[in-house]
Amino acid sequence: MKKLTVLLLALVLVLSAACMASAEDKPYAGQTLTISTFAFNAELLQKNIYDPFMKMTGCTIVADGASNAVRVTKLAEAAEGEYDVVIIGDMFVKQLMAEGKIDKLDTSKLTNLSAVYDNAKAPMGEGYGPAYTFNRLGIVYDPASCPVEIKSFADLWNPELKDYIAIPAITNTSGPLFYYGVAAAFGLEPGKDDDAIFAKLAELKPNVKSTYTSANNTITMLNQGEVCAAVLLDYSYTSAKSANPDYVWVNPAEGLFGGYNMLNVVTGSKNKELAELFIDYYLSYDVQYAEAMDGVDSPVRTDIVLDEEHAMNFTYGDMVNQLILPDWDFVTEKLASWTEKWNETFSVQ
Repeated sequence: MKKLTVLLLALVLVLSAACMASAEDKPYAGQTLTISTFAFNAELLQKNIYDPFMKMTGCTIVADGASNAVRVTKLAEAAEGEYDVVIIGDMFVKQLMAEGKIDKLDTSKLTNLSAVYDNAKAPMGEGYGPAYTFNRLGIVYDPASCPVEIKSFADLWNPELKDYIAIPAITNTSGPLFYYGVAAAFGLEPGKDDDAIFAKLAELKPNVKSTYTSANNTITMLNQGEVCAAVLLDYSYTSAKSANPDYVWVNPAEGLFGGYNMLNVVTGSKNKELAELFIDYYLSYDVQYAEAMDGVDSPVRTDIVLDEEHAMNFTYGDMVNQLILPDWDFVTEKLASWTEKWNETFSVQ
């Protein structure tokens, strides 16, 4: 009996030690990290990022997915501490910064930051969050239904495409990129030639079936034959191509207009240390590689090597240096007037 008691005591001590070690290994157990993010590719993000991070840290992740514009409004109205991390496009980062919703972070804690491209380390200034992916604007079209071959933004004005194309709304991340693409197509300059640019957009209107706010809905329209061509960011092509491998991606002749999606800590986060750890984890080799292999995002790490099949749809390698990046301060300054003119032109379709 005495021997059994000793054995049981030893077992209790071993289990206690194991529990203590587990608690030490997962110091964030019991914390909840609330993330404002995209609704796009939610299952893959869960598999590649959220689940392994929760397993590693012991925390719980709550991901609130919606469009960029919707989330800017939600963050503006949220109580302090309601969100910890925001994952959002560059134009919207500027808006949130102006509203005081983006906190600076301790970049010395980002162990993976040195591995990313220089222009992804602090796109909005030192102390603010990094980009985790690049994107570029292109055209996806169905050669089986499209009456013309498309090689440029200018081709979208072809009268044979009447009521048959989708373009992004000006308030989307891709909207200002398209605006710059239209300007380039006709030798115009945003800010200087805005009246002429909107005159060209008015000429395009008969061809426009939809000015979209949701890439998902636009891909559905493409799949259902409601449109034969859509102006989309590169990461949307993965979803489109999975539905129809014959869809064609076009890098427009006018150039590679692009930008970033970024990771930032929300002002007032109650879990800032955990938020910074999450941002660092998002930049890790394993996450960046898994997201690229699953066709979710272009990697920002310089040490990620992709085969031709996986690199084909991404802003990757030499393309990074070819990107034409808008001045987002200038875009933010002009966006209200552009939006007003846009709504007048397209009657908020």
